[in-house]
Amino acid sequence: MGSIDENAIQNLSLVVSLTKHIQIKSAQYDENMEAEEYAKYFPSFLWIIRDFTLQLIDADGEAITSKDYLEDALRIQQGFSDDVEQKNRIRRLLLTFFQERDCFTMIRPLLDETNLQHLETVSAKALRPEFLEQIMTLRRRTMFRMKAKTIKDQVDS
Repeated sequence: MGSIDENAIQNLSLVVSLTKHIQIKSAQYDENMEAEEYAKYFPSFLWIIRDFTLQLIDADGEAITSKDYLEDALRIQQGFSDDVEQKNRIRRLLLTFFQERDCFTMIRPLLDETNLQHLETVSAKALRPEFLEQIMTLRRRTMFRMKAKTIKDQVDS
């Protein structure tokens, strides 16, 4: 929720941990496989950001896409300290294993803060029309454009 910041990227360490297990199991299948080759077995990566309030513009004030925003957030950081290396480790793994990446931003579903605290009980009619439109767009995107996970060239359901 909100934006992609360093804390959000670090929270993806679970994804990074899962990739270690996939590497070990895949290594038994083909020990000569390079890290980049594993990417073909990974599904598409879609980062959904709800309650997004930032303007999608670059440092020069030019409009960017939400995918550009994600790619900028995953850009390798400069420096050689242990902290920078740890930040870059997660970025490198995400960039290597998830060749197809995208980002989808969504506005707040409600303007009223009180109702937002109890969103699960709010009817769909009370949600912002723009939010409902974004939900439908996201649904179409995930149904028709995202690459499914495959195992030995078979779609895994």
